[in-house]
Amino acid sequence: DGPFDRHYFTSIYLRDPDGTIVEIATDGPGWTVDEAAGALGQAFREPPADMIAQNRDEARIAALTWPEPVPVITADMALAEGMHHITAIASDIERTNAFLVDTLGLRRVKMTSNFDDPDSAHWYWGVGDGAPGTLITYFERKSDREPRVRMGAGQTHHYAFAVPDEEVQLAFREKLLRAGLRVSPVMDRVYFKSIYTNDPDGHIVELATAGPGFPVDESVAELGTQLMLPPWLEAHRREIARAVKPVNLPLWTPPR
Repeated sequence: DGPFDRHYFTSIYLRDPDGTIVEIATDGPGWTVDEAAGALGQAFREPPADMIAQNRDEARIAALTWPEPVPVITADMALAEGMHHITAIASDIERTNAFLVDTLGLRRVKMTSNFDDPDSAHWYWGVGDGAPGTLITYFERKSDREPRVRMGAGQTHHYAFAVPDEEVQLAFREKLLRAGLRVSPVMDRVYFKSIYTNDPDGHIVELATAGPGFPVDESVAELGTQLMLPPWLEAHRREIARAVKPVNLPLWTPPR
């Protein structure tokens, strides 16, 4: 669907094979189209009237839509910018804001409404100036409107924030414990170390170290091409390999 003008960026939407909604968003124009950089997220901003669902110019959007499905994703279409943002659902946006800002130290960069459902709040948080790649956003859906979901295919299992090193990670763990939250022990994921907690609605939130990174057991050129196992599972490699369905993928090349 789309392209839709979201005021701060333009987006198209599709679903992956399990039904998860995937958004592809532009980098800009950015948050300062309706607020000064120093005042981001301090006041509620109404969505422009012509951008909410019931007022959109559907004929213009249809004219911008590619008329036929693309048969194959070619190298020149590869995503080169990485993650823009992740959106979750909260039952109480103020409570979620307290968790993200007061506990995790993020900055709220925008308070607006869901352009497709103006009765639902849509707030954005990020690091610093809220550049794409640092963003988490939440829609507010009151618990009496919709039932809680169960984990399964098509649902997000968790989302992860990066911390620079183990020292900072341990400091966050102590802070989370002091706040009365349940926190996992530090877990060695080979490529990084992780701790896990939950947001106020139960989403699993991970804080992962930036390193050591994926090249610890594969060369950069071969990343993702072989079955890699942590040392404690190597003894079961043959059994695990039999249970894993091989996937044939073309060799990845960096976008030009």
